[in-house]
Amino acid sequence: MALSKIAFTAFMAMASVTNGMVVSDPTKTFGVRTMVKRDIKTPDPIPLEGIQEAVSVMETGRLYRYNVMPGEKSVVSKCEEEIAAYTGHKYCVGLNSCGSAIMLMMKCTGLEQGGEVLSNAFTFGAVPSAIEHAGGKAVYVESNYEHVMCVEDLEKKLVMYPNAKHVLVSHMRGKVGDMKAIADACKRHDAILLEDCAHSLGVLYDGEHSGHIGVASAISAQSYKMINSGEGGFLLTDDPDIAAKCAVYAGAYESLNSKHTTVPGPEYFKEYPTTIPNYSIRMSNLAAAVIRPQIKTLDERTEKYNKRYHDLVEKLEGSSMAKYMSIPKLTPEVTRMVHDSIQINLSKDLSEGQINAFLKECSAHGLPVELFGHKSNARNFVNWEFAPAEDPLPMTAEMLKRAVDCRMPLMWDDSDFEDLANVIIESLEAVVKK
Repeated sequence: MALSKIAFTAFMAMASVTNGMVVSDPTKTFGVRTMVKRDIKTPDPIPLEGIQEAVSVMETGRLYRYNVMPGEKSVVSKCEEEIAAYTGHKYCVGLNSCGSAIMLMMKCTGLEQGGEVLSNAFTFGAVPSAIEHAGGKAVYVESNYEHVMCVEDLEKKLVMYPNAKHVLVSHMRGKVGDMKAIADACKRHDAILLEDCAHSLGVLYDGEHSGHIGVASAISAQSYKMINSGEGGFLLTDDPDIAAKCAVYAGAYESLNSKHTTVPGPEYFKEYPTTIPNYSIRMSNLAAAVIRPQIKTLDERTEKYNKRYHDLVEKLEGSSMAKYMSIPKLTPEVTRMVHDSIQINLSKDLSEGQINAFLKECSAHGLPVELFGHKSNARNFVNWEFAPAEDPLPMTAEMLKRAVDCRMPLMWDDSDFEDLANVIIESLEAVVKK
């Protein structure tokens, strides 16, 4: 029999006191939990302008970047100009993926077959894959609890591996480390510094766009990045020789470099079209068409991401579960971050069993939070059997065991992020109060 309104009110009043203690939300006492009802994998949509330009490109059939009339710019060239203007780089080459851009950064700066490349132990598996693709051998540098490269371990590894002439720093989840100290270490050890900026488009370091400390950088246009073409990437540099080599490797055979607008003059291409292989990894006009309008909204979207992130962090840090989690701190020189996801370091007070229970609780309530150190996570270095770590990495391993990751889709509503925060807090409560 249904309770009357008066009886229900009295029931709830009694339910709000449990063992003499006031419960702030009596519904939780009876098992009512927050559910996330949105898809965490929701990517940013392609703006109408991009859809229209893509259709226009398809109608002409000119998807190949070099299939343009004399004196015309391809859609890829226009896109490269806009990317270079946004990041402040002199040269830009559009490619089929960021992985290709990372690989070419090493090829274009003289990596020899079997050459050692120092890189973050905490990154995505595509980074050591690119090192292997370029013919190099990955040597891993510890990542700290702020999820960035440990400068002290870099110094140690540069001494341990004196033949390593490349340092590839990955700004994982947009977190930029102490690049001044890293650059200084590279300079003292005569190593070439490269930056993987797949996650740091829009991030400013010391007032300048990320990717200017190294001699070259790579950005991504994969679906879950700030610009979405499904797959795509760009190599950015101020070095004319790197840019010329990259264009040829990508597929600028014969005199096709003349159809680029963000590469150096013909004198820099020397004999490269006949001495450098053509890997045919160019960006298509179709990919560039959907990217271009997204560049215009980068700053607007960054502002929206960052406000939501700060609101989310404030709620998590103000909760009763705050002692069981900490948010990685930004390097002081980072003057603007792009918070399109959140990472949390879970407390050492939580056991491995409790961490696994927390993940299950989140998943059961619609929020698939990922543990970086999970046995199947492609960001866990133990899963890179194609390029295994040969040195112990205790700091990184310990961090990964407790570091969790959650996307913050732009298309969600503000109320969805309230639900996200509640699921995290309630899932921790469920675990620690058992």
